[in-house]
Amino acid sequence: MGPAMTARSTRSPRLETEVAGVGLAVIGAVSFGTLGIFAKFGYEAGARPFSLLATRFTIATAILLVYLVAARAPVFVGRRTMVRLLLLGGLGYALEASLFFLALERAPVGIVSLIFYSFPLWTYLFGWMTRLEPFHGRVVFALILGTVGVASIFTVDVGGLLGPLLALAAAISVAVYLLLAQVVLRDVSPSASALWTGAGAAITVGMVALMTRQPLPLEAVGPAAALGAATAFSFVLLFAAIARIG
Repeated sequence: MGPAMTARSTRSPRLETEVAGVGLAVIGAVSFGTLGIFAKFGYEAGARPFSLLATRFTIATAILLVYLVAARAPVFVGRRTMVRLLLLGGLGYALEASLFFLALERAPVGIVSLIFYSFPLWTYLFGWMTRLEPFHGRVVFALILGTVGVASIFTVDVGGLLGPLLALAAAISVAVYLLLAQVVLRDVSPSASALWTGAGAAITVGMVALMTRQPLPLEAVGPAAALGAATAFSFVLLFAAIARIG
């Protein structure tokens, strides 16, 4: 009787922790889903993609830095690792975000999001092709359904194929980014990875915004700030979920 009660008592807190982690992950996913909406508000206020992205990543990086300092979490990860993170963010994450925001200029946010959030499909497929992920027969059915679903979205008339194709390119690019991050950043904490990849993305898109002369109108400051806050909030929830469910 005693050992059984002990087993139940040890399982219960663990189950509660996992349930809480799943809940945090779901809320974080919903928060990420608002990015397309805030971007549309920014476009209506006269902003362009790279000015919005530069402001988004700058604000998100600042919020993450404050959060990590307040939580007494490690910020500096070594010069070599920091350079890799900056490059990964500046070349990988910035490319994905740019493609996503360019797609939002040309297609409805619902269509873009449906196509973009097929990236787990591509992540698994590329991971299996590069032997980073083991093959599971049960996943094949899900891959077939996912492929059919993405293909069916292209049959919807949205005034052209460029927007959906850019969304698909963003999904593929973020899949490649995630696989590279898995290989390059095995021993780096997720919070530090987010901070420095966000900083790298802010530098890259900020330079592009300056070179293409894309200023941020005063009316678009609110949506841009909301983008940065939603990005940081989503990352914080993601960190909390990772700590609970891995």
